[in-house]
Amino acid sequence: MGSGDGEMPGKGEESSFSGKGERPDFRVVQTEYDQRLGKVVFKDVGAMWKNKSKAGNDFYTLKIGKLRLLVFTNEK
Repeated sequence: MGSGDGEMPGKGEESSFSGKGERPDFRVVQTEYDQRLGKVVFKDVGAMWKNKSKAGNDFYTLKIGKLRLLVFTNEK
């Protein structure tokens, strides 16, 4: 399922984000009801990669379409 228009792929299957560099640590999906199949399917809409800053802190890069966000842990 490389097109992102079916059921969520299992282990060993690749998403639509795997062909452009490092495979993401997380995938972002949206649920949709497929009338043809008669069930809910998961559509890939983005991905998230874990990174490490120069100071050694972990953060994530989240990409959804052309939007690119940085995600940090909420430490209080």
